[in-house]
Formats: sequence, structure tokens, C-alpha cells
Amino acid sequence: MKKIFTFLVLIISLKTFAQNTDTIKISDFKLCELTTDILKQKDPNLKQIKTEEMDLCSDGFVQDARFENRIGYESKLFSGIIFQKYQSNLNTIAKIHLTKDFKGFLPNGKYIEVDKLKLKDIIGNSQDYKWRGRECSDYMKISNDESLSYYVKINKTLEPRYPVDKKYYLEQQIEGIDIVSNCYSYYEKNQQKIKPLIILEGKEVSEESISSIKPEDVDHINVLKDKNATDKYGEKGKNGVIEIFLKKKK
Repeated sequence: MKKIFTFLVLIISLKTFAQNTDTIKISDFKLCELTTDILKQKDPNLKQIKTEEMDLCSDGFVQDARFENRIGYESKLFSGIIFQKYQSNLNTIAKIHLTKDFKGFLPNGKYIEVDKLKLKDIIGNSQDYKWRGRECSDYMKISNDESLSYYVKINKTLEPRYPVDKKYYLEQQIEGIDIVSNCYSYYEKNQQKIKPLIILEGKEVSEESISSIKPEDVDHINVLKDKNATDKYGEKGKNGVIEIFLKKKK
């Protein structure tokens, strides 16, 4: 089932990327569905690069568990975008970092050119944003949602650092933007959606209800897929069907 799901995601994503890429829309990149394999289908020259983490210390001691830190992938087809995987052993993309070369639309539909963008152009005088700058970092992080963060260079001559001199930083140029998705939650949610239908002795049952069945009590198991599953069980069988038959008691 997982292979079928991945294949469908690949087809859908490639159709999306087949559209005009002159103006990039970040909303076209579905984090946790997008993979490096999909990107390589579009650009075989996708390149792995070292990536600066604006929210982390350069010593690498502190990590952000939502994505693979300090390793990214870039393509000439998507200027100003660095893609980062969820985990080193998975190809799923969990983070997009926008550099000063990026020109396009943010997830909220706002068009930006990062090299011309000041912080005030994005957040204005909104009080909803949190401001944070680690002592070991060169950047101030501004966000009202951990999924979207803006960064400006910290002026280390400003004392004290806190409270933050917001009037000063609102006039500073944005150095980078992070867009991050929680792929762990995404997988948990979607695993529930794509579970197969389980039929025990002709009756629909839950996955939990078959956990107590002893292997020696099982006579045989049928696995139905695609049309065979939906022909017999209708829409409920769209994710496949597992039929379990028990041995008859003597």
C-alpha cells in the first residue's frame, strides 16, 4: 500500500511541477509529500549542498528534530530555494529555505523578492510575532507560527539585546525565510487514511480487534487490491482489503 501511495504522490507532484515555473509558488511544493526523488525527476542535476541554519548555533550541538540539519538540495529550476529532508534516511522534504535569490509567492499568496524585502514589508507593526535571537546565532528569528520564520541580521553593537529594538530591526533587510512542516504529525494522520479494510470471517473489524488472534488459528489470508477490492467491497476497499479466515473448530 505504501508503494502505491508514494507512486500516486509522485504522479500528482510531477503534474504540478509541469506548470510554468517562471513564477514560483511555494504552495505548489507539498511538504511531507514532496521527495528528492520527485525533484530529481524534474531536475536530474539536483545538487546536495551544505546549508546554514539561521536559527541554530554553528557548533551543531543544538538540533532541530523536524528536519535534517545543515544539509540541503538545490536546483537551477527553482532559484533561491533550498530543500531539506525530514530525516537523513528518508527522501521526504520537510523544510524549504528561501535565500536572497528567491522571487515568487509565499504560502499565503504574497509575492516577494527577498533581496528587496525589509522586515516591515512582511509584518508591519504586528504584535503577534515572537522575536528570538540565540546568543550563538548571527540572526534574529521573527515568527508567529513555527512553520514560517523570517530572519534579519543581529546588530551585536546594540545593547542591551533585550528588550528587542523592534523599530531598528523592522528597517532591516530579510536575510532568509524558513518554511517547515511537521512530517511526523503528517505521517500519523495519513497512515490512518490509507489503512486497508480488514475483514474477519466475513465481517469488517478494526486493526486492534485482530491483535489477539493466534497465528495457529488462522486458516488463510486473502489480499485484494485495486479493482478486485472495490468490485467486492465498494468504496471501502479503495485502500485494499485483507480477508482473514480462521480454522474451523472441530
